[in-house]
Amino acid sequence: MRAPAALVTANGRYTLDVDPSLIDYVAFRTTMANARALGDSGELRRACETAAAAVALWREHPLADLTTRPAEDWRTSFIQTDWIPANAFLLDKLIATEQSIAALHRLEDLDHDHPEELGFAKLRIKALNSTGRRGEIPAFYLRKYRAFRAEGDEQAADELRDFHEALRPPIPKSIHINAGNADRKPEQVEESVVPLRRLPRDIDRFVGREDILSNLDSLAIGATGEPLATIVCVTGPPGVGKTTTIGHWAHRAADRFANGAIMIDLHGFSRTPRLEATDVVDILLSAVFDFAVDRIVSPAGRMAKLTTLLSLRPALVVLDNVENFGHVQPLLDTLTSCTVILTSRRRLTPLTALHNVPSISLEPLSPAESCELLSHRMRERGQHEPEVLEALARLCDGIPLALSIVADRAATRGGLRLHTLADQLKDAETLLTIGDDGDGAGIHLQSAYSWSYNALEEAEQRMFRLLGLHPGTEMSPAALASAGAISVAAARRSLDALFSAHLIQHPGDLDRYRMHDILHRYAATLADRESDGDGPRRRLLSFYLHTAFNAHMTVYPHKPRPPMPPVEPGAMPLDFESPAAARQWCLNARTNLNALVEDSHVHGLHEYAWRIPHVTSDIYDRYGFYDDIVNGLTIAARSASATGDPVAEASTLNDLGQVHMLLGNDRTADRYLKMAYDLVLQQGDDFGRLTVLLNMARRHHHAGRKDEAITRYRDCLKLAHVVRDSGHLGTAEHRLGNALEVAGEHNTAVEHYRRALGHRRETGDTSGQMAVHTALAGVLTHLNRYDEATLHGNKALLLADEIHHLPATMKLYTVLASLAHAQLKDREALQYADHAVDLAERTHHATGQARALATLGRILAERGNSPDAREVLDRAAGLYRDRGRHVKAAELEQRIAELGKKVAGLPGTIPATRKGDEDTVAMLPPARRAGKKYTDR
Repeated sequence: MRAPAALVTANGRYTLDVDPSLIDYVAFRTTMANARALGDSGELRRACETAAAAVALWREHPLADLTTRPAEDWRTSFIQTDWIPANAFLLDKLIATEQSIAALHRLEDLDHDHPEELGFAKLRIKALNSTGRRGEIPAFYLRKYRAFRAEGDEQAADELRDFHEALRPPIPKSIHINAGNADRKPEQVEESVVPLRRLPRDIDRFVGREDILSNLDSLAIGATGEPLATIVCVTGPPGVGKTTTIGHWAHRAADRFANGAIMIDLHGFSRTPRLEATDVVDILLSAVFDFAVDRIVSPAGRMAKLTTLLSLRPALVVLDNVENFGHVQPLLDTLTSCTVILTSRRRLTPLTALHNVPSISLEPLSPAESCELLSHRMRERGQHEPEVLEALARLCDGIPLALSIVADRAATRGGLRLHTLADQLKDAETLLTIGDDGDGAGIHLQSAYSWSYNALEEAEQRMFRLLGLHPGTEMSPAALASAGAISVAAARRSLDALFSAHLIQHPGDLDRYRMHDILHRYAATLADRESDGDGPRRRLLSFYLHTAFNAHMTVYPHKPRPPMPPVEPGAMPLDFESPAAARQWCLNARTNLNALVEDSHVHGLHEYAWRIPHVTSDIYDRYGFYDDIVNGLTIAARSASATGDPVAEASTLNDLGQVHMLLGNDRTADRYLKMAYDLVLQQGDDFGRLTVLLNMARRHHHAGRKDEAITRYRDCLKLAHVVRDSGHLGTAEHRLGNALEVAGEHNTAVEHYRRALGHRRETGDTSGQMAVHTALAGVLTHLNRYDEATLHGNKALLLADEIHHLPATMKLYTVLASLAHAQLKDREALQYADHAVDLAERTHHATGQARALATLGRILAERGNSPDAREVLDRAAGLYRDRGRHVKAAELEQRIAELGKKVAGLPGTIPATRKGDEDTVAMLPPARRAGKKYTDR
């Protein structure tokens, strides 16, 4: 008898000679071949048992102890070509032999290991159907379908959809009732296999809405596949595709309705006179039952007859384009035995709220679905220009009607470049009227929207126009109430009516409403056409300006802002109970405030355009929204110039120079500061001159011209005593302390910092107090007075937690990193340094980023991590060099050169911010985004 295995030597190599029947892989393939042969011969149970024996040979990953590329490739090949097909064969035979429960148990593990396998998804649906658990199929199918689409596997998604649709119960026999048998007993009625179908033509390729279709299935079809006697409302804004979606679902589900399916357009929003309940009764009698309606003269009698017939032979009845609840209320009792789908632009609240009728709301298509629809309807024109396709989809705002009209324009005008079409559609009038080609009434968005607008009451029409006046697509009742000079309660009533008409949305729990972009553009055209004067726009601007001013004064009561114009009559600005509430309002309204600056400038309302940025910039600065500050102040400077107000212009130019200086745009900062100084000098404005001189001195400080900076700050301090302004005195003392500290005069700097702190407390400037405490913590650390430094650092941390000023917090973390490092608390030092770098990057604060990187590099270097220290210091030196701070850059470059002479170490990783209570560090921000971190060695 042959030994199981033998070690054979041949040609200088060793070979393990093994009986093939003892190798699991060979046994697996042999057993599976036997199983398939049994299956082909019809011996399904034996095939099932044999396949199960083959699969049982899998104990662990083949060649699990080999990690080479050839071994891995072999495993991958085995799984795809042998293992998955073997399991699919076994599952199929389990289902065929009525062992679907066992199949589902096996699928639990297989789905976990191979979630992307289409065959397993089909088999699970098949097994669920076989076990009668059909109610679980829609959710599983939808999840898998979306997963394939998300992975970009369109073929698998389409194949799964076709499989799902094909796996329906057999078509039941239907009943056709004609005039001759309409009055006969049910058992006397002839059976027919052809049910009535009076549905609009289905489109050739339906895109998206899988969740809607699945939801309709679950609401209208029972677990056994039989239709339910129910009513379902499907609502949505004009052009969102309600009719197309329901028509497609009705075609898909029609086979389940043995007695027919009919869809009737009630013309609730149309030039055609609307169909009333009596008209619907007559249509159903004649179309579904072939009943001569003139046999019964009384409308009530015909309705009673229809009720009786439908109770015997219920059908699917789709009532499309319902105007309101009253439009269909008389039909509810008559159709009680049917499956009824209602579509409307209104939410039909009485029906859903009082009668507990389920409602489905259609939203615009997703960007990916919009592109898919465009590409198909344009006959694949845009498939090689995805960026243009995406631009067209964005312009259409996901509205299927808009997408279809635009696609038709592109498909029928081959000479029109898609880029050109996209540019044309940026004009609101063009987008709204495209499709109006003179052939009859035309199919275009403006026509679709006008029916909803004309159906509104006068107060709601005016509110709709006010929405078009608002520059942003999200707005609050308070703002719109001011624009309309009405109460907030009246504004809410009108907004609720617009919400019910699907003309606006009410997202979340916020007291704000949102409008789709295309509808907003339509509302804007109405606002321009139906002139209400500039009163509404002025009141809207007055509301936002004065509310923003109130927010600023709540957060920064010590910081004066430009004088405000009187509140427009009818406008009702908001007040705030706390700084947190004021900041939150400003953040929520940020997009609208930014848009209003441009809007007021364009409409020549310059007194608002230049003021709004001045009352928002301090709060924006807290959160690092420097782009918003720069854009707003740039427009403000033009508007201030247009008003001929040199003080306003100088103030704006000064603030522009200051923010550009913070961003590291030093040449631009110098230009704006010079322009501002020339203006205040011409006006003899000492207060304005002091403000600009403080920023000019700061520029010298940043450029490393410390002696010039000290001289300028001393001049500013003298001028601050002349104007007798505590706020500027605090600023001058603080910045002079900064310059003296850089010059090495640390003890003198402490004296100025302490005086600055007194002025900050006098004015109640908590942000300024935090900055001075931070500065004191830094200079006292340098003087080795660690207890005092820690005291001021802790006070700064408490204030940081209160005011949430990101740039100030960034600087504080840098100082605390140096303090912790000086106290040999290396873990804490690295944490603070890393967070300082993170905040600097998030706020685009060039100087702060350089300072934080320099501190981090110094800590790394002193802990022996020279390679990472050099990398970090090189980044800091580059930032300083770009800022024109050449002295700082040279100091760092010298340090980098010294580190280069040392033996390089290996890079590491900064420790995690916190783990439980271990090494707790006060007020650490959320973990920074993934990227390189460092550690001490």
